[in-house]
Amino acid sequence: MMKLFKNIDDKLKEIGFTKVSDDEYGACYERYNKKYKYTQCVDLLHKKSGKHIIQSYDKDLMDNKKIGNTCAGLTYYEMKLFMKKMRKIGLVSKSSLTH
Repeated sequence: MMKLFKNIDDKLKEIGFTKVSDDEYGACYERYNKKYKYTQCVDLLHKKSGKHIIQSYDKDLMDNKKIGNTCAGLTYYEMKLFMKKMRKIGLVSKSSLTH
């Protein structure tokens, strides 16, 4: 049977992202960049504070201080898809929180 509408995961797959995990605490996607030879990870993460986050980073490149991985940017379209995915899995941040 042919689908009339593509779901969020289908759209992410079209632009190269593969779903690694997906549960009530978040989701993880990866995409290999052939031009620059790195794997971009995007994590949609649940936080107890209610300020849920999206992190996009190079899986293998650590920063100079060995604290964390180096950031990898997202386009507007990619960010929009990941925000829709967050809403779908119930990770809607409490925007009124300031600390």
